[in-house]
Amino acid sequence: MRPTIYFRTHTRTQYKGQMISSAEYIQLKAYARQDGIFFGILWIIAFACLIHSMQDPSLQFGFIIGAIATPFLAYYRLKHFRDKVLEGHISFRRAFAFVTFTMGYGSIIMAAATYIYFYFLDHGTFIGFLQQSFSTPEVRNSIMQTGVDIQEMEKQIQAMSQIRPIDFAFSVFSNGIISAFFMGIIIGFLGKRQTTPEQI
Repeated sequence: MRPTIYFRTHTRTQYKGQMISSAEYIQLKAYARQDGIFFGILWIIAFACLIHSMQDPSLQFGFIIGAIATPFLAYYRLKHFRDKVLEGHISFRRAFAFVTFTMGYGSIIMAAATYIYFYFLDHGTFIGFLQQSFSTPEVRNSIMQTGVDIQEMEKQIQAMSQIRPIDFAFSVFSNGIISAFFMGIIIGFLGKRQTTPEQI
């Protein structure tokens, strides 16, 4: 028999027979905000490495490391929340929510940083670097070998030059939210540890 679903506006909320208190929900969001700040800073550093790799190509490794490290660090922070705060037990639902909230808060910070950079600091430098890179014979030949249409890529770069800073920021935020959802599913599944059906 399928359990009845109740909706309550105070103290505790019940979903399909499993309950999470308002205090537990506030606790989850508080820890997610703290970790979201950490990931926001990490992504800003990685983005700065990408920008400055225009002058020093070796800094591209900083961007790559930041991107690769993100899911592993997200799992580590989930594990810390589970073991140190929840005494070693967490359901998939709460693990999913923690990772999603964490990545979501980080995406807000990264989107704000992206807007600030393109509005106040860039002045067309990033797009100019892309256009200059694609104009070199070495890069063009490498792209052609992959089967990508050079002219189509040049059109896309030209279109990017017309994008407003707020559009860049919104793109970063929306991509971050989508990534947060899928990372929440995968990392939440890997990090869940529940011993009884009643726990959440």
